[in-house]
Amino acid sequence: MCGICGYYGEQAISNKTLERMNHALVRRGPDEGGIFRDLGVGLAMRRLSIIDLAGGRQPIHNEDGTVWIVFNGEIYNYRELRATLLQRGHRFRTHTDTEVIVHLYEEYGDDLVHHLRGMFAFALWDAHRSRGLLVRDRLGIKPLFYAQAGDTLLFGSEIKAVLATELIERDIDYQALDAFFTFTYIPAPLTIYRRVRKLEPGHLLAYESGRIEERCYWDVDFAETDRQTDGREWLERFDQAIEDAVTSHLVSDVPVGAFLSGGIDSSLVVALMSQHLDEPVQTFTMGFGGARNPLLDERPLARRVADRYGCQFHEYVVQPDFRGIVGEIVDAFDEPFADDSVIPSYYVSQFTRQRVKVALSGLGGDELFAGYKRYSGVLLSLYYSRLMPSALHRWLVQPLIQRLPEPAHGGDRLNHAKRFAAAVLQSPAERYLGFVSTLTSLERCRLFTSPVANQIDFDATNRIITDLYEHCRAPDDLSKALYVDIKTYLPEDILALSDRLSMWHSLEVRVPLVDHSLVELSAQLPYRYKLDWYRKKILLKQIAARRLPTEVTNHRKQGFESPMAAWLRTDLADYARDVLSPSRLNKVGLVDGGYVTSKLEEHLSGRQKNNKLLFSLIMFQEWHERHMA
Repeated sequence: MCGICGYYGEQAISNKTLERMNHALVRRGPDEGGIFRDLGVGLAMRRLSIIDLAGGRQPIHNEDGTVWIVFNGEIYNYRELRATLLQRGHRFRTHTDTEVIVHLYEEYGDDLVHHLRGMFAFALWDAHRSRGLLVRDRLGIKPLFYAQAGDTLLFGSEIKAVLATELIERDIDYQALDAFFTFTYIPAPLTIYRRVRKLEPGHLLAYESGRIEERCYWDVDFAETDRQTDGREWLERFDQAIEDAVTSHLVSDVPVGAFLSGGIDSSLVVALMSQHLDEPVQTFTMGFGGARNPLLDERPLARRVADRYGCQFHEYVVQPDFRGIVGEIVDAFDEPFADDSVIPSYYVSQFTRQRVKVALSGLGGDELFAGYKRYSGVLLSLYYSRLMPSALHRWLVQPLIQRLPEPAHGGDRLNHAKRFAAAVLQSPAERYLGFVSTLTSLERCRLFTSPVANQIDFDATNRIITDLYEHCRAPDDLSKALYVDIKTYLPEDILALSDRLSMWHSLEVRVPLVDHSLVELSAQLPYRYKLDWYRKKILLKQIAARRLPTEVTNHRKQGFESPMAAWLRTDLADYARDVLSPSRLNKVGLVDGGYVTSKLEEHLSGRQKNNKLLFSLIMFQEWHERHMA
């Protein structure tokens, strides 16, 4: 695991500039650094040593020094690949997974990506062809950013490395800004900067003679749902597949721990780890202090799992001292990001890194097995829209629901009902857009000042979701929703959050439930094994029931989130008023201060739950004041 950066091209970039790019990534790799420069190329890396601690220094090259690589991630099948390559006559200088990629390129060229199992982003230089290659893993677990400066391609694991060259203007991309306030994250290939782009998951980019060519090498296919296999066979296939995914992710030359929330996903991962490790698993669990919804505290369940498997149980209680960490969170992402799970994720990464370098996480189970409430909304809306007369809904049901007051405890049920009522009569694609959006196009137009709104194509932002939904070849709407999330929410929210905050603390987080072979298998699973009217994650719960306490498998899902709605009305109320004051907003001049004030007062009074919008505004304001002032 490390951070990588560099350039391809003829523009003169000094050693000092390349070193500055590399230094920007030191938190991703505090153990050591390395640089390779030649005509038309510069590669650099910062290393967090996990595999081949003594011999794994990068950049790494082939036998004659004609192929060079810097690599971020882990290849879990590298030992099997190495054995095959040795049989074919390749010679190795190290025992790293990085060197395996070099020899795979010699053997297969760009098709090497189809042989890799793992999380990865790498930059490779072919001196014979004066050709550079950038690759991001199938699901987008690891990030990679790039920008063009004339005929030169700049790249890095984080935006800050690209900006460190001082060759890229920091102009805001207003289309990306609109996407941020729509989804609370910025989907690939957009970034907040007009000149910087994300390499999309499952894509590779080739550079040659000043020209770049990008192509998709992998996508998940929901079209071939297997309807012949019965439930018992599916259960056994997934039980084995999940165990195989977890055990493959244990390869390491340092101790491996695990995040343990008390939910099914992380608990199942810990149970399987415990069966395959000789030492007790070190587990790390979060709780919340201050004003909070007590339903979010799953520590007792996590402790039950840890006790059952003899784990070392470490817990940490978060107080809502957000002002003390907001600067670090903003700097970790380099662009606005407003999933409020950043707060517990920041602390659990910090806490975990004090004891281990590597931790497994249960992320991905909800996207594979339909664990979110919005998936139930997809099924319910299909039947509701057929049975409920549209006029009755529009003139009676929806107005009644919208008038209901928000609950004092800050729960989400009423908010979900309001979102459902607002979207249920739309087309399936537009309906799902409504489920995953913070604001409609009309509301976003009111949010921005007129000069900014006039530069935004609001429909283009909506099409990020609706085009994926409509073009997916899945036979049912639930699978289309899952496909959309696997292509957007999973890589650019959930996995981005995990990567940025763990690497900010020099911690490697692995996500076995996002193993690409498991994702492909889940796409074949008929949705009746994932979700019905009263159950979510049906098959996964059956697998978990074999290994976990009943109260864990039957517990209502809480999610790894902060109680932001309550905090904004209590502990963080004064902070929100300060950050979102008209004087501070007007200095930036991008959003309408009156609109923001009205939304803040609605939330503080309890008339309307606006925590997602308010937290997005806070994170944008904090980012802008730190990076654009």
